[in-house]
Amino acid sequence: MAEEQARSEAEGDVLPWTVAEFFRGQSVLLTGGSGFLGRVLLEKLLFYCPDIDTVYVLLRPRKGLSVQERLQKMLDVPLFDRVRAQRPEALGRLQAVEGDTARPGLALAEADARVLAERVSVVFHLAASVRFDDPLITAVRTNACATRDLLELATRMTKLKALVHVSTTFCNVGQREFEEKLYPVAGDWRSILALVEARGQSDPVALRALTTKILGPHCNTYTFTKNLAEHIVNHYSDRLPVGIVRPSVVVATAHDPFPGWIDNFNGPMGLMVGAGKGVVHTGYSDPNSYIDYVPCDIVVKGIVLCSCEVARKGLGPPLVYNAAQSEMERITQGRVLDIAYEVGAEMPFSDTLYHPCGGVTSNRLLFLVQFFFFHLVPAVIGDALLSASGRKPMLIRLQRRIYSANMAISWFLLQNWNFLNNRFLNLENNLRPEDREGFSYQVDSIKPETFFRDALHGTRRFLMKEPDSNIPQAIRAYKRKRLIHLILKTLFYATISWIILSKLHFLLFVE
Repeated sequence: MAEEQARSEAEGDVLPWTVAEFFRGQSVLLTGGSGFLGRVLLEKLLFYCPDIDTVYVLLRPRKGLSVQERLQKMLDVPLFDRVRAQRPEALGRLQAVEGDTARPGLALAEADARVLAERVSVVFHLAASVRFDDPLITAVRTNACATRDLLELATRMTKLKALVHVSTTFCNVGQREFEEKLYPVAGDWRSILALVEARGQSDPVALRALTTKILGPHCNTYTFTKNLAEHIVNHYSDRLPVGIVRPSVVVATAHDPFPGWIDNFNGPMGLMVGAGKGVVHTGYSDPNSYIDYVPCDIVVKGIVLCSCEVARKGLGPPLVYNAAQSEMERITQGRVLDIAYEVGAEMPFSDTLYHPCGGVTSNRLLFLVQFFFFHLVPAVIGDALLSASGRKPMLIRLQRRIYSANMAISWFLLQNWNFLNNRFLNLENNLRPEDREGFSYQVDSIKPETFFRDALHGTRRFLMKEPDSNIPQAIRAYKRKRLIHLILKTLFYATISWIILSKLHFLLFVE
């Protein structure tokens, strides 16, 4: 088996079946189906695999909605328009299962667990907490314990062909270049899970005090627990057919089902939206470093193809795929921000707080000075005006959140990363001709300038819920605020010049 796997990777053997054939009659379990990646994966499976049996989506009740109601709400977005138009019967193949990855045993009822064990043949584990500042117990419970509990459930699945775990390229530390392989574990995962589960209940304060020591070289609980999860997957690889896909910074779709779909503020889109709304005017990052971004639809294609390869491989060490930028053209963080301002002038957001302007710097002191003058001072003035008008102050609180978020991700933004991904690219090489349309990455056609413009347009339409019809009105408002900005800027520099000239006059002419 190992020799066959090595030969397959070296020669790029074509899959023995099309993707649609592989999923014909198969039942799938998906965790994280309500997230960005999860919904795009759902759409992909429903549209390109018409004979799939059932897709079980693990969900928890939330905000008064049952899991079935949440599933229907998840589907009520433009992402699924082509499924509704061309394959409406496919939506009937979805079935919500009540569970919670933040609770022991996934909070599954035994009856549901029994059905999944009897019917599921492919598992996609996407659920995770992606917050960098989660307490250790929360991150371990959601990212590591849930992975273990899902793998335990998978050992009961009599028809299992493939289990794909979605990790992150940033889960390893100590260097700037990473191959598609497992790296040393952050610690003995069994001991860490046992410690967190025990102390989290009996002595959470002591656990918080121990967090820094437990994390070791990891800068946050997210990368630490995702590293643990990879080794938990590896532990089960002698009993289960498993694979690991590591995306880098996941951004909007490039092509499929259409350019620019996005439904969250993660990654560079959050900075671009904040800048476009006139809320963010400075950031702590290196403007000359590159963003290792990867469009969401490319990641999803890789996840699906990974399941096919895992099914062909069978048991053994997990196949690891870095779903990273690789051959796509690179773009610096500074240029991404420039594009945000350019697109902001062409199709600005409505109700901006101030005229969009600013930049990023890798100088910590300069960032703090700029944050004080461009963020905190206006926030204090704005909150005072809100209080005077009888409204609730909120700008200082907002700026505190912006600062905390910037500090949390600064470790990723101040350096360049290189994630080798030959194996990930070879997944595309193994496609059968019939699958080219639906599962080819098309990386050569992705141009950063066009991509981020489409992504910002999608952000405006899908994330901010602003129709294109209000663009003319938004442009007029943009021009008014730009004029106000220029007037205030002129007054500011005129005042500074007057002060300096007054001091010089005093020093030179007054005895």
